[in-house]
Amino acid sequence: MSDDPRLLEARAELLKLRACLHDPVTGLPTLPAVLEPVRRRLESGETVGLVFFDLRSEERIEEVFGWETYDGLLRQLAATLVRAAPQVLKEQDLICIAGVRSDEFLIFLGAPVGPGQIQHRLDRARDRLLAKLAEELWVQFDSERPRGLGIHSATVPIRHEPTARIERAIYKAVDEARAICRRERDQQHTLRLNELRRILAIDGIFVRYQPIVALADGGVHGFEALSAGPGGDLFESPEMLFSFAEETDQIVELERLCRKTAIRGAGVLGSERKLFLNTSARGLCDPDLLGPEQRELLASVGLAPENLVVEVTERVAIAGNREVLAAVERLRTDGVQFAVDDVGAGYASLQAVAEVEPQYLKFDLSLVRDIHQSRIKQGLLESLASLATKIGSRIIAEGVEQVEEYHTLRELGVPLAQGFLFAAPQPEMLFDLRMPE
Repeated sequence: MSDDPRLLEARAELLKLRACLHDPVTGLPTLPAVLEPVRRRLESGETVGLVFFDLRSEERIEEVFGWETYDGLLRQLAATLVRAAPQVLKEQDLICIAGVRSDEFLIFLGAPVGPGQIQHRLDRARDRLLAKLAEELWVQFDSERPRGLGIHSATVPIRHEPTARIERAIYKAVDEARAICRRERDQQHTLRLNELRRILAIDGIFVRYQPIVALADGGVHGFEALSAGPGGDLFESPEMLFSFAEETDQIVELERLCRKTAIRGAGVLGSERKLFLNTSARGLCDPDLLGPEQRELLASVGLAPENLVVEVTERVAIAGNREVLAAVERLRTDGVQFAVDDVGAGYASLQAVAEVEPQYLKFDLSLVRDIHQSRIKQGLLESLASLATKIGSRIIAEGVEQVEEYHTLRELGVPLAQGFLFAAPQPEMLFDLRMPE
């Protein structure tokens, strides 16, 4: 009975229909699912208001944090709208997703107060919903949340024209709202671009240093330089700063400024300790990296190329890239060492390990978190430790925050670690660490 082709075909059609009518990410209905009740209101002579929320300007969140995080943000936005509905919306108001994408939210408002007041109600509902979103939206990111999230919005009244199809009026209103948001996105892009150019022009990068600790004796092996834009600025988030610089082809200039700022503040490092510098694949090929000017700057603060560890952050771009690998060899010949970040988080990082042959493997913080409670994470770390030994590398465990994690890492023989347990990133290099008992 279950193998009946007609039954299977009917089931497939049902699944297609369900997919058309409900968004799989947020669980909200899609526009086709609410067309009929909206059509009936317009047909009866009612003016319907449209509130349009567009998160598309923040697609780089997906690029930086991954699609799971982005989908989580969309689900949270949807849940917040649903929770706010009883306080802001009326029973007959409808929330849905615009179409195949999950980042365009539509809210159809009835106008029982009369057509002349619909715009006032639209603007009031939008402002109250935006305030609710601003209040609740950041749980998904915890302490790593990006700043300057842009939810673009538009309000459009919809009126039925007797000479046109009602559905056409609805879709026309959606297109009009989308166009308004597109103009807002373009304006925001221009503002961000101007702000990035201003930061580059005034050397407006701030560097904080986080120590990398030898677990055997609590000594400081080196510091990772962490760069960000000015506090309170829309580029205060490093993730957003660097992703936008990459998007606008200014990543090389930005990394030059970050290196210069980090080296200037590293005069107390000493000849035996390492300065870890995050570098993109394009930055690795920059002639300025260990060029005459940077060599002179290193010498002015008592450092040498041997003090530098280039921390590779764009693993996929490195794999098979002859220009990048040639740059790696050039820098290695000059005494620079290398670290591969996020090892253990995916296949790409292992590709980078094979091609870069780094002196350090940075064990991804997601695998360090609660490692004392996970035999799988411990087993993975043991495997990577064996690999590190064979290729002459040392493991650095990132994101250590709990005493239990620290003890587990020591028991597993991890030589180096960094994290808030020892010290938070600081504007100056601190050698007085909080070492657990």
